Amino acid sequence: MSRATTPRLETITSRRNPLVETFRRAARARPATTILLDGVHLVEEALAAGVTIEVAAWSERVLQRNEGRALARALQAHHVRIVPVSDDVLAAMSPSTTSSGLVALAHVETIDWQTLASPSLAFVVVAVSVQDPGNLGALVRVADAAGVDGVVACGHSADPFGWKALRGAMGSAFRVCVVRERSIQRTLDELRDRGLRLVAAGPRGGTMLHACDFRRPTAVVLGGEGQGLDTAVLGAADEMVTIPMRPPVESLNVTVAGALILFEAARQRGLVPHDPRFTAVP
Repeated sequence: MSRATTPRLETITSRRNPLVETFRRAARARPATTILLDGVHLVEEALAAGVTIEVAAWSERVLQRNEGRALARALQAHHVRIVPVSDDVLAAMSPSTTSSGLVALAHVETIDWQTLASPSLAFVVVAVSVQDPGNLGALVRVADAAGVDGVVACGHSADPFGWKALRGAMGSAFRVCVVRERSIQRTLDELRDRGLRLVAAGPRGGTMLHACDFRRPTAVVLGGEGQGLDTAVLGAADEMVTIPMRPPVESLNVTVAGALILFEAARQRGLVPHDPRFTAVP
């Protein structure tokens, strides 16, 4: 008896194929409903996190690498629709100028305030009008590394599930609860109602970072590029925290500032594992 073989799928070679426009629409959608995953690593992370991947399109060069072949087998095991495409078609499907040879469409469940109502909620970061998707994605990555329970993107923030933000988060958006909320005021009210202190980052006049107490349930509020947080948000906070800087520097990129604050908070909360290799030498 001959062994059954999987039939070879026909490669899409025309940019006019309807699937190409489906991917393009997903890249443009605001906010994203069906998310676009660009790159082998991001698809691997989504699959590992249990994200439902609907369709994956790849060029032949992906299958020339061991990781690409392993991912192909994993996608097939999860019954994902697989579509081989030419490099030219993939370039039309991918919003990136440097695609790694694989794009996919996936569905993620919407996380709302009810989902974020866990009794263990104690460490949250709020991104207020962080408009650059790369910065927002990197901030989600930092939050994941620091052990944050949730991220709220509010005001005029970029969509945390847009393709650029997802690429910047490198899979962290699938592990951390990320809430999209337009209203800044509702964000502050919801977090305060859940018993969290609001600690807002300000350029001057606040408690110095090393002296700020993050051990209680806390929401760290960060402002977007350029203007930072406005006076209304700073005034609504329970405390303002300031990162000490040598003049004439007055501000930092939101992701850099967020990393400094969140890792100091994580240190105080015992969320950063102790590693003797990093013990200071007397």
